[in-house]
Amino acid sequence: MQASKFSQLCAAYSNAQTNFENFRLDCHSIASLLVDELKAYMGVPEKQFSLYRVNQNNEFQVVPPSLVNALVLSPDSYWHFGVGLTVCKSPESLQEELILIHLMVRKEIDNQFFVKYANHEEEFEVFKGQAESFHPFLDFLHETIIESYNDRLQQFLGEKTERKLGYVR
Repeated sequence: MQASKFSQLCAAYSNAQTNFENFRLDCHSIASLLVDELKAYMGVPEKQFSLYRVNQNNEFQVVPPSLVNALVLSPDSYWHFGVGLTVCKSPESLQEELILIHLMVRKEIDNQFFVKYANHEEEFEVFKGQAESFHPFLDFLHETIIESYNDRLQQFLGEKTERKLGYVR
């Protein structure tokens, strides 16, 4: 017995839902690996790391410490989220700066994954189960942060300041 046209519509919908759920889980997995590798590779203490949801106005909103709370899918198929690194002059100093970084993750149909930081064209291919595949991107990110301090005169007016990377003013 052949399924009704409506049953076929329902089956197509179900298939599309399953495909999206698999896509979402794969991208969340890569984003989670990126966060874990960033913290480990750069040696970021847990208390100096934070997660952010980045809204359409490029505003960072702190979220509870589960990455799923930060991830937002944009129409261009990138998953966006923000990370915060609180750096300080010394552990006993009150002077600190929150570095906010807008990150993006995407998946190609052929199971290729790419990461980048927002408003920078270069993407870096990463692979599930290969932590070292994240290192070129993390080296690039590290250099970008260092250059943001070295390339111009810094003006630190207060005890706590903020620096945003990968966003449009």
